[in-house]
Amino acid sequence: MNSLTHRFAVVCSLAVLSIAALPGCSPADGAVPAPAASASAAAEARYVAMARGRVDVPGGLLRVTSPQRGLIQRWAVEPGELVRKGQVLAQIDAREARLALEQAQAEQSHAAAQLDALRARFPALRTRLERLQQAQKAGAGSGQAVDDARAAVIDAEQEQAVQRTALAIVQQRVAQASQTLAAATIHAPVAGRVVKRTAEVGEFVDAYAVLLHLLPEGPRIVRADLNESLVTRVKAGMRAEVVSVAEGSAVHGARVLSIGEVFGPPGAPDTSGGEALVDARVVECLLQLDQPELRVGQRVLVRFLPPQPAK
Repeated sequence: MNSLTHRFAVVCSLAVLSIAALPGCSPADGAVPAPAASASAAAEARYVAMARGRVDVPGGLLRVTSPQRGLIQRWAVEPGELVRKGQVLAQIDAREARLALEQAQAEQSHAAAQLDALRARFPALRTRLERLQQAQKAGAGSGQAVDDARAAVIDAEQEQAVQRTALAIVQQRVAQASQTLAAATIHAPVAGRVVKRTAEVGEFVDAYAVLLHLLPEGPRIVRADLNESLVTRVKAGMRAEVVSVAEGSAVHGARVLSIGEVFGPPGAPDTSGGEALVDARVVECLLQLDQPELRVGQRVLVRFLPPQPAK
């Protein structure tokens, strides 16, 4: 074969391949579709809806605050540590509270002693009045002496009433000082894990300032933003698959707990496609994970499975 004949054969081969690639030259009807397209369609048919969400706990992270102002004297826990309910977390400098309590207790002791002294005098005053009254009836006593004795008894009763009131006020001060002193020791309100601390030892904090964030023990939930066009497809009790957006490999089982009643904007707009959805309306769908394997705050993709037929 000479060179001219060889070039002609090559051109003919290229022409045949080009014609075969034209749209009109596709496989005949009934031919098997591409494997990739078939797998994608099968995957979409498995789910009734999809939504993006985030892992959370019921009620969210717990912010432990300081009930009073003061200096942080010491920390009893470190970030990442597991704590039980009632465990000491931190100590606020309580010197002023302790002095206030000691002063109130001293005043309480003094007021109680005064009341006891008044009570001790009262029987004698009552006895003297009764004797003078008996002597007056017998004609051996004067009316003025009886009146003076009666006035002394009335004055003693009034003094006791005033002193009881004073003692009650001081007792309230003691109770308040005791509560203030006890509040200087910060306890864990629930069992959980310390996420982070927001202050250091020696730092002054105001009353109700956040000291640390606590992740309570309990089930993990997913707050999914379910698009309004998909709400009717999802029901409470349905099963779902939850996949981490970052990892995208491990599949975690979940169950739909509830579907919200109020529409609103997405909690976290999806910009993975390059631009955010415009005027998207979603409703919050709560799911409970079967196992607490995902971290709180982790972004996930929720794939809702169709209801299983009753057996």
